[in-house]
Amino acid sequence: MDQAKKQAFLGRLSRALGRDSIPTSVTPFDFSKGPQETMYSDLSHEQVIEMFKTEAERLGTKLIEVEESQLAQALVDEIVVRGGGSVVYPKSAEVEKYGLEAAFKQLGEDQATFYQWDATKGREANINVAKDSNIGITFPILGIAETATVIQPSTEESGRSLGLLPLTHISVLRTENIHPRMTQTMAELAKIYRNDPAKFPTNVVHISGPSNTADIELVRVVGVHGPINVTFILVK
Repeated sequence: MDQAKKQAFLGRLSRALGRDSIPTSVTPFDFSKGPQETMYSDLSHEQVIEMFKTEAERLGTKLIEVEESQLAQALVDEIVVRGGGSVVYPKSAEVEKYGLEAAFKQLGEDQATFYQWDATKGREANINVAKDSNIGITFPILGIAETATVIQPSTEESGRSLGLLPLTHISVLRTENIHPRMTQTMAELAKIYRNDPAKFPTNVVHISGPSNTADIELVRVVGVHGPINVTFILVK
């Protein structure tokens, strides 16, 4: 846009706002009264977890609560419940920490086949596997209780396709990482990546339940933009 067109556009906008002339400067916004960083600060962590669970159920997200020692078996059981088939999972520290690959060997190839995200094979190869998979597994770093949202950074170890393209998304979240609101999780993300800027992700995905839309005639349709089924496994 050249200068004349820019001034003409700003002039029309200014007149529509009741101004006699185009402003020459912008007054800085007063951020002292927002956002609501202290809302829900009076809740105990147990109450925050209950808020997360209530909202997740309202959104149609299945919840499973386990101790850390029970996670591997709970994950295998949920894979069977969700129909098995092709399962894609991240190349992250949690896989070894929870002994998942040993647990996966409980299932024969007729029940499930497993593929670990591998950045060395290239972006397209991983995406193609994810889009043909029945189940994708992720390990989000944070959760938002107010909206039952999990926060999943996209990295070489765990691309966003893991939770977006398979029919079922199983997300494993530690309850200690659930915060009341987005304001608190944004502060936590800032803290994490300021301390380790080299690991800043290409994007950070916020996931709240199964994909659904009611854009057409207000008829709710599930699975349009992402998975049809979502399970959150909460690790105490």
